[in-house]
Amino acid sequence: MRHMAWSRLLSLLFFAGAALAIRAYPMQGSWLSAILAGYTAMLWWRPVLWLFAMPALLPALDLAPLTGWFFLEEIDLLLLIGAGFAYWQLEPADPDLPRWPPLFIAGLLLLAACCAIGLWRGLRPLPAFDANAMNNYLSPYNALRIGKAWLWSFILLPPLRRAAGAQLQGVRRYLISGLLTGLLLVVCAAIRERWQFPGLTNFSSDYRITAPFSAMHTGGAALDGYLALCFPLLAVYVFGRPARLKAAGALALLALTLYAGLSTFSRGLYLAFAVAVLVLLFCAVDIRRCGKAAAFALIATVPLLAAANWVFAVGGYRGYAAALMVSAVVILAATPRRHVAAALATMLLLASIAPIYNGYFVNQRFSSSGEDLARRVRHWRQTLSMMDEDGATAMLGMGLGKFPATYYWRNHSREVPPSYRYLDAGNNRYLRLVAGDYPAGYGELLRILQSVDLRPRRQYLLGVDIWNNGPPGFLRINLCERQLLYPQNCLQIPMRQVPHAPYWQRYQFPLNSGVLGTTSRPVWLEIAAEGVGAVIDIDNVSLSGDNHELLRNGGFSDANNYWFFSSDRNHLPWHIKNLGLNLYFEMGGAGVLAYAMLLFSVCLSLLRRIQARRDLAAAALLASLAAFHTVGLFDSLIDVPRITLLSTLLMCAAALRPVQTDASPSARLTP
Repeated sequence: MRHMAWSRLLSLLFFAGAALAIRAYPMQGSWLSAILAGYTAMLWWRPVLWLFAMPALLPALDLAPLTGWFFLEEIDLLLLIGAGFAYWQLEPADPDLPRWPPLFIAGLLLLAACCAIGLWRGLRPLPAFDANAMNNYLSPYNALRIGKAWLWSFILLPPLRRAAGAQLQGVRRYLISGLLTGLLLVVCAAIRERWQFPGLTNFSSDYRITAPFSAMHTGGAALDGYLALCFPLLAVYVFGRPARLKAAGALALLALTLYAGLSTFSRGLYLAFAVAVLVLLFCAVDIRRCGKAAAFALIATVPLLAAANWVFAVGGYRGYAAALMVSAVVILAATPRRHVAAALATMLLLASIAPIYNGYFVNQRFSSSGEDLARRVRHWRQTLSMMDEDGATAMLGMGLGKFPATYYWRNHSREVPPSYRYLDAGNNRYLRLVAGDYPAGYGELLRILQSVDLRPRRQYLLGVDIWNNGPPGFLRINLCERQLLYPQNCLQIPMRQVPHAPYWQRYQFPLNSGVLGTTSRPVWLEIAAEGVGAVIDIDNVSLSGDNHELLRNGGFSDANNYWFFSSDRNHLPWHIKNLGLNLYFEMGGAGVLAYAMLLFSVCLSLLRRIQARRDLAAAALLASLAAFHTVGLFDSLIDVPRITLLSTLLMCAAALRPVQTDASPSARLTP
């Protein structure tokens, strides 16, 4: 009873936090209220469904570009509500529930201590809580944004153990199903973005998709890491001999995922896909036959890839599609029913390579692999050299979320990345844009963005108050089509160099929207400062037409509400680009040790389940973690809270040991 009282007190605290967050959150003009209402009703009906709904919604529900909020996000609202329901139903400890291995528990405890210390070190020196505290990666409060993902992982551990069930049936029924549902939403968003911008079959453009991951406004590999994490889980439904409808759905999702993944043009993700397939093959084939099977697979794969490449070169997309349809019919007719799904999945894996391989941009990417790796290595060395040289830092790290600010002040490239701040003068708040300063002259612009509902071929009036109290500079104001990165079809506002002035000046520009708004592509107003030493203040931004104001919070009285920012090309000031080094930078050697303990323990547990029970879900989980950490060799990943939470949640679920019974049902690996 005492345990129930504590869990219900925590539940009430979570519900109270959700109410306060919802009250503060800018939800105007979005579907978030309806989604939260449906989510709450579902958990009221069956609280255990949090383990399905959270993984399904966390990657896809990302409104930061529209709301401007990326410290307190939609995922926090979902988690507060979900934790409230989960803890309300949390019962006293049950001996018939799965447990974590001792090494995993030790790793969790050490990681919790490292996170607490990293949070404390990241928040120092604690500044005043002003308009810039929760909207800027240079703020010490960025430690809270990074730390919340680890905190939520610890909070969800007791509900996860109960929802998993004695034989871990909840892991497959809820967690894996939820992750695959989220994967479907993400790949649909990715395909929609490609259809809107470069085109579905355009593999020569350097356009790289971001799908629903707003954290990629400063680059990074959130989409790559997510696809690597979820792609291997499809094996549970492709090779697990489910009902025909589920198998067909899994194969369709496999095809969509391969398209979305390969069209990211990410070499790290390509390698992760290959690693996932190899891990699944290793788990599916008896060790004694592993060498023969690998040799046979290699011998069969080479001519099949050569044939696919020849068909694509001769027949183009139409001929290639026709050949694939014929191949699918042959497989359905000639393959035993129990092997049809595996054969079709193999065909999809091999067939997806030729169109991507023949794209100009892919060839260009691979030709520059050596140069890009050398640039990464230089960046990693510079990251280490920017750390404090003392024993405490080596053991405990610089602190959570410290890298962007550390790079800004200590980078050895003699560059000053662009930045922004909200300033108050009396009762008025305005935005200050600081241009970047680079040794080579031109550098990346930091763009302040807001989505606008523009009608084609209409007259509009753009107005902005500008004060340049420093050297002359340029204020770039454009209306562009963009998803998140890479503006296209821009309408540039004709503004000359902004001279030094002792007071605010009002600029107004009549404009015609032209073709902007004729397609389904979103249109954004973007503002950026440029010029050596340029510091430009702006206020009262207005875009009006037909006596209707299109912008919200144009006077910045609500700081970053409805304003977002983007750094399209230069991503090194924002990311360490290696998961292990990111852990070391933020939490030191102790953090790396804690994470290594978790990873070693979960891999050992999965290998034991695969060996003892031929558990297909365990094999898929092992391949998922292997693929995710392959991407982590070349990108940070854990600087995106929703990716940190999903990967940690999956790792904690994979480490659980099922309760031993006389006859424990398990899915079998297909030979």
